[in-house]
Amino acid sequence: MKVRIHGGLAWLALIIAVAIPALEMVGIYQVAQKMGWGLTLLWLIAAAWAGVMLIRAQPRELSSRLGQALARGETPFGAMWASGRRLLAGVLLILPGFGSDVLAVLLLIWPPARIPPPISPGNGPRGEVQVIEGEFRRDD
Repeated sequence: MKVRIHGGLAWLALIIAVAIPALEMVGIYQVAQKMGWGLTLLWLIAAAWAGVMLIRAQPRELSSRLGQALARGETPFGAMWASGRRLLAGVLLILPGFGSDVLAVLLLIWPPARIPPPISPGNGPRGEVQVIEGEFRRDD
């Protein structure tokens, strides 16, 4: 199966693939001019280290979050979404540049999604049993 991108979409993808790293390099240079190269290099190394630590912690945290969500009767989507955000933030922190670091921090401080637990058919929203009155007759 061959996937072909025609026309403007291919050029847009190429421009984005070249422009983002170029902008990151310009940003690194400008920050280094203001803060000094030593602090800039220290920032980039610390951000990459933090990204690696975030990525390494995700398997343990995901299994823990999934277990807690299932124990509370919630859907596992919230736990998976939180771990996915942290994983993406780790990748963005590893990439050199301050723009990707800002996006990573935004992903980390974004409030977690709260998904209400599903209501089982026999229980109401407060745990009371719902009874539907009526008559039943089976027609064969």
